[in-house]
Amino acid sequence: MKVTIGANWDGGDYYPLEYVNRLYRAVERHRTIPFDFVLFIGPEAEKPGKLNGLESAVKVVPVGLPSWWSTLPWFMKNPPGVETDTILFLDLDIVILSCLNPILRFPSDLAMMKDYPAALCPVGHETDGNNGVTLIRNGAGVRVWEEYEKAGKPVWDALDTTIDKGTLRLAAMTIVNDPKNGIKIDLFPENWICSYKLQVLKKGLPEGCRIVHFHGVPKPHEVNEKWVKDNWI
Repeated sequence: MKVTIGANWDGGDYYPLEYVNRLYRAVERHRTIPFDFVLFIGPEAEKPGKLNGLESAVKVVPVGLPSWWSTLPWFMKNPPGVETDTILFLDLDIVILSCLNPILRFPSDLAMMKDYPAALCPVGHETDGNNGVTLIRNGAGVRVWEEYEKAGKPVWDALDTTIDKGTLRLAAMTIVNDPKNGIKIDLFPENWICSYKLQVLKKGLPEGCRIVHFHGVPKPHEVNEKWVKDNWI
């Protein structure tokens, strides 16, 4: 078995290139399954010098989409640069704490981290997924890409609060979690992949936690807790 670990980087300042390197090194430390590490990049990242210092084992694939939109091609039937049947997509703002093998072997063709922990979940969102950690096998996420194409492949600035984001406010997550699209996903066990803000901050790490997702703020470089310093290196 060989898998592809996927990530994307737009070349902007929000996530320095070192975030990519730290993610690659974390994956290298925390699995025994052979892997390719493929990085989808946006137009800004293609500019001269932007990729200087990138870990040499990272395979770079330009996808022509800026900001977080470069995540969407991971849901294509045959994503560019991918040579395996299994893809694990990871957001850059995560800290990996333990072995990824159980996540990579999870019995599903399309699985995501749970968007809300049960104790804080709004009514009606109990089965919502967060694509910050997404397992895709055999092109099972293709409906997400097809719905994005149907919407005209928008590329507005995800961080611009003045833009009317319409029906794709959260991009892939909006598509997946919209009941009218009928996209079936499985959810990883809640304690495997935890939200820093909702499950860890001021509470400590849940037992069995393998990945902590720093969606929103703070980001890993802004947190001084020992477990972050020990694992985000």
